[in-house]
Amino acid sequence: MLLATVASVTGQARTADAAPTSLVPAPTLDQAIMTLLNETRAQHGLRALALSRALESAAVSHSRAMLQYGFFAHESSDGSQFAARLKRFYSPAGYTYWSAGENLLYDTGALDAGTAIQAWLASPEHRRNMLDPTWREVGIASVYAPSAGGTFGGQPTWVVTMDFGARIGPGAAASKPTPSRALATR
Repeated sequence: MLLATVASVTGQARTADAAPTSLVPAPTLDQAIMTLLNETRAQHGLRALALSRALESAAVSHSRAMLQYGFFAHESSDGSQFAARLKRFYSPAGYTYWSAGENLLYDTGALDAGTAIQAWLASPEHRRNMLDPTWREVGIASVYAPSAGGTFGGQPTWVVTMDFGARIGPGAAASKPTPSRALATR
């Protein structure tokens, strides 16, 4: 089952008994997704996104939490909204413009970068997020669990979090969008 989301989902199990026995990060898959993301953006005349270690840390934390607690949502495991979570990693402090967005995906089958990118491109909201000219940076985290509980029903599961961001400093032109805009897509 392949499912992508860009909005909050409520009511999923968030219990320790949903925890998988092991979580396996997939940095090679992350890099392949980033390469295809930037190729897709280039095909649409958009700038390539730079890797942000802060956004990557946010993405890793969220992918791991979803598998550990058996939920699939933009909300964090503690119920806080995704923008609050991202601000803990990708701070707006000192910037006149801050914006963040997030795409999520999970798959209980085999997953490769092409499958992930195509699933997101097939969804208007995900596509809009991926092709937003505002973004400057991205962090991606693909994590695999041989058996994940809760929402994932004990299945082998891939979860991918793609966090987008833009921060522009105090010298930014006044024509920039309103500061602290947060975008969640499902």
